[in-house]
Amino acid sequence: MAINFLNTVDLNSIQIENIVPENANAGTIGAGVLGQMYFDTAQDTMMQYVADSDGAGNPGYIEIGTTSGVETFSNTNVGSTYVDFSVVNASAIGDVNIGFADLNAVDGTSTAADRFLTKANKWATIPFGDITAVLAGTYINVDNSTGPEPTINHDLTTRTDTTSTASPASGATFTAIDSVTTNTTGHVTALNVKTVTLPPEIDTTYTLPVTTLAGNQARISLTPSAGAVASTVDFIGTAGRIAITKQVQNNGSVTINMPDDVVIINNLQLGGELDAQGTGQHAFGGQVTIPLVPTAASDAASKQYVLDQVAGNGSFQGGYDAATNSPALSGASNVVIGNGDFYVVTVKGTFFTLAVEVGDFIFANTDIAAGSSPPVTDYTVVIADANLGGVGATSAATEKGVVGFDSQYFIEVDNPNTGFISLAPQKNPYGAKQTLDDKGSLTPAESPVTRTFLNGLTTFEIDLAAVSATNLFPTLFGPNALAENVTAEVTQNVSPFQTVYADVTRSGSASMSIIFSGNVAVDVYRVLLTHV
Repeated sequence: MAINFLNTVDLNSIQIENIVPENANAGTIGAGVLGQMYFDTAQDTMMQYVADSDGAGNPGYIEIGTTSGVETFSNTNVGSTYVDFSVVNASAIGDVNIGFADLNAVDGTSTAADRFLTKANKWATIPFGDITAVLAGTYINVDNSTGPEPTINHDLTTRTDTTSTASPASGATFTAIDSVTTNTTGHVTALNVKTVTLPPEIDTTYTLPVTTLAGNQARISLTPSAGAVASTVDFIGTAGRIAITKQVQNNGSVTINMPDDVVIINNLQLGGELDAQGTGQHAFGGQVTIPLVPTAASDAASKQYVLDQVAGNGSFQGGYDAATNSPALSGASNVVIGNGDFYVVTVKGTFFTLAVEVGDFIFANTDIAAGSSPPVTDYTVVIADANLGGVGATSAATEKGVVGFDSQYFIEVDNPNTGFISLAPQKNPYGAKQTLDDKGSLTPAESPVTRTFLNGLTTFEIDLAAVSATNLFPTLFGPNALAENVTAEVTQNVSPFQTVYADVTRSGSASMSIIFSGNVAVDVYRVLLTHV
């Protein structure tokens, strides 16, 4: 299997030694790209892929060499019907000169008349003739009609406009132009005059009497002297807000006032003082906004003023069972808790997604109403003991606490017991080195590598997840390793440990294959592996 290069290879002007182009023939080479070359074993010549291989714009392979391109050309159609070549090339190689070509309109006969080439590919004579006169037509006059330069003009049209005035009374008539008819040349041919009769005068007297309606309503009616009511205007009061009273007659009245007990649906804004004369209990369905800071001892205190005075004075609310969420600090049935109040964990469990243990503190960051399903951000959890650290998908879901480190890969920096841990030099836990051996040739047969030789190729297959039953070989990346996440560099197994290039393929599991052309022995090469 050939090494698959997927980008340009820059050799930086370095020579390529002992290179052999691809050997193939036209039947096996397949489709090419511009500039691609191969050695045609059937024609015994080099071929290159070009955009125009036949002069018709079709891409394909052509021969490379001194005889490439046009090799033979001949033009023998001297004396053809339409084109004559004055110079004849019997054949040509390389540059081609086809000579001079002249059009020939003789068509095998001699004629004195001028000729032209028709769409039917025939020579035909041109019929010649002259215009002898330009004649006048309807509404058209011609000057110098017989030439050489006639002038064509439209006949002049004159129109005289007249004006008149009229003041028709009721029942009188007047005439007006209703429509205009023109001919195909745009000239007016007819007018339609229509007689219009005005309707007789009608005098009407209207009154605006006030009529009664039921309840808190009144009506004004527009009543003509003859006929039914033409239109009405209704005044409708609103209970508790607008009161309507009326005096019913032609010269009646409609009075709009407020009732004794007024109900205000939306905001009431006063420019002066609000003086409540009643001595009973004053009730407010909504909130009453007052100054934030009271100035007199008898002034009402705002909520913010009270909160500022008691801020940070949270109190202990008792123990919390994290295993049963008791009392309920989360969920739709949570208990009420004030800002700064706190609980102490008495039974370990999970608080939202955070693991808590006995002795941990849970503080309320804000006032939390009962049954409000508060989010975790309404609380602050203080870990009071030394928990064991864990793993998780996110920081919030990961237990924080005491952890240990593998000494094979980590060291404690500086003085002992400082708690500062660093990756040990040259101890990358995600890197490994493996000699390309063969477990089939080992005793006992333990190795993550299996060697095969087939069809001229040597394949070393590496099981990246293999674990030795007897610790005869180190584990590379463990049971969950995937070959698709591992990079590989193949080097010599002895000094100078030069990097070599083999074909590296990866399966969808933990199997990686290193493939060489030819018969390669074991232990000649090794592979440097990095898990990404």
